[in-house]
Amino acid sequence: MYDQYLHAYEKLSLGTAGVIMGAVLLLLHGIALAKPEATKQALREAATNTAAAQKLLVLDFIWIFLLLLDADWNPLKMNLFDFNKTRGLLLVLCPVMCGVLLVYNKGRELLFPRALGLFLLLMAIVPLTAAFLKDPVTRLLIPCWWYPVLTLAMFWVAKPYLFRDWMNKFTAHGTLYTVVNAVGAVWGAAIVVCALCFWY
Repeated sequence: MYDQYLHAYEKLSLGTAGVIMGAVLLLLHGIALAKPEATKQALREAATNTAAAQKLLVLDFIWIFLLLLDADWNPLKMNLFDFNKTRGLLLVLCPVMCGVLLVYNKGRELLFPRALGLFLLLMAIVPLTAAFLKDPVTRLLIPCWWYPVLTLAMFWVAKPYLFRDWMNKFTAHGTLYTVVNAVGAVWGAAIVVCALCFWY
């Protein structure tokens, strides 16, 4: 009976979250290492990729809308506690803000860093919730990865030009590019191993 009061994020086991997160890290960093030139080019062009930015931003706001939507069928419904009275207003503002950003944002050429930063902020809570107050000390692999990523995400939302500048410098430095992606791949592998061996 208690499970019916849990948010969808709280029902996700640490093991499942670890396998998914580790596999995604392995895949992304593995591709970056296997195809460095194509990946570097994509990273350099990402900040000005308006089409990808618009799609990602719509996904972000659909996610936020589902978190706010108070419906029995909606597993993502979030309890706003003292702010429950504002739920209706927030549901109206959600698509309005999405439309404003898509249509009237003067910095559309730098919309992707904002959309990506918002997506990372939304995504982080899923594995972090799964790892919260769990017993295995190895669970710290999850927050130790996400806290730096969240810091970067907040910078990209507030100052999207930093994403463009950092990606240009990051892709221009071959050694740094290789080391960061190698660490990411190893970290992902470590999370998968720990999830399969200790977290289920």
